[in-house]
Amino acid sequence: MSSSLRQIAARPQLVVLSIMIFVQGCAYGSTLPYLGVTAIGALGMSDQAFSALTVVASVMTVAISVSLGILSDGMGDKRRMIAILALAGTFGYGAIFLFPSIPVFVVATTLIIPFAQAVHSLLFASARIETATLSPRDTAAVNTTVRSFMSASWVVMPAVLGIVLARSPNMLGAWGAAAGCTLIVSVSALLLLAAPKPSREKTANGGTAFFAALRELVRADMLVRMIAMAAVTGTTRLATMIWPLILTLELGGSTRDVGFIAALIAFIEIPFMLLAASLLKTVNLLTLIVGASLLYGLHMVGYAFATEPWHFYMLALPGAAAAAALLSLPITYFQDLFPTKPGLGTAFMPINSFLGNAVSAGTFAAGSHYFGYQGTAWLGLALAVMGVSGLLLVERRQS
Repeated sequence: MSSSLRQIAARPQLVVLSIMIFVQGCAYGSTLPYLGVTAIGALGMSDQAFSALTVVASVMTVAISVSLGILSDGMGDKRRMIAILALAGTFGYGAIFLFPSIPVFVVATTLIIPFAQAVHSLLFASARIETATLSPRDTAAVNTTVRSFMSASWVVMPAVLGIVLARSPNMLGAWGAAAGCTLIVSVSALLLLAAPKPSREKTANGGTAFFAALRELVRADMLVRMIAMAAVTGTTRLATMIWPLILTLELGGSTRDVGFIAALIAFIEIPFMLLAASLLKTVNLLTLIVGASLLYGLHMVGYAFATEPWHFYMLALPGAAAAAALLSLPITYFQDLFPTKPGLGTAFMPINSFLGNAVSAGTFAAGSHYFGYQGTAWLGLALAVMGVSGLLLVERRQS
């Protein structure tokens, strides 16, 4: 057992939070892969309506997660908020499962489920608080390990649902599973999480603290960091968009290959996340992010030279190794910028995810039009270099 896992095991509340993060991740992992299939295929939503739905849902998720993450820093006890937000997910996912229709799907996805997505930020912020007594390097290592529990849920849940719902005419059962997961999180928040220790620190009133935190978000150096990290995140998102297209449309691979490779990548990522956590004991956090970003960009260049489907199986190892760091380390990077405000630090993650999606979508649209799918792979390396340059530039100016 790694030292980070031992440190988690020695802290019962971290164990509970890690399991809750896993279960909450199962809720998200249950539905996201089947969002388009269900909305368009099962319910009959148009492509344009589905595109608009995903944009609105993304904006709502970012706004709610950031706002509640900031507000949570002024709350001593987050248990009730976590329980209520998770319960919103139970109602939202459950409504789609029990009353499948386009109106229900739209309302639940855009107005109810985004509140449940904010649970991720609150759980990670709570985990950060539990590591307050550790050294900075141990804190970073433990938080990176905790992040791996969410990745593990993405390995387990899609596979389980694929087996259970294999004979089902649609994937609506995934929303039932997600409702059950969020209900477990809600109950766990009330029954298993301990009350926080009383703090003598005084916080500013709600309005003052909230707007002060918003000003922190739009500081020039923070904007550079967000854009740079979005470029790095966009690299990983771009890769997930283009490699299945290259594999199936240009190299004659099958959708079975896509499934096998996706599962292989997710499976490999978990041990490499634990390795990244161990490396944080001796290697600087930014150094790991820079190295992983460049490795991921270089691995994408392999897409441009791939000529056989088996090449993508070979590229899964370096891709997963680098992606493991890029998935688990940014949250620690942002939290370290605001060590006394874990909610604010964690609030950067939904912003980073949103911006990363926007960067990858724009890059894919331009790249696929002018360079084709394999040519677009080179733009992945360009994004990685741009992101790394931005991060190094802002750190040099701050030092």
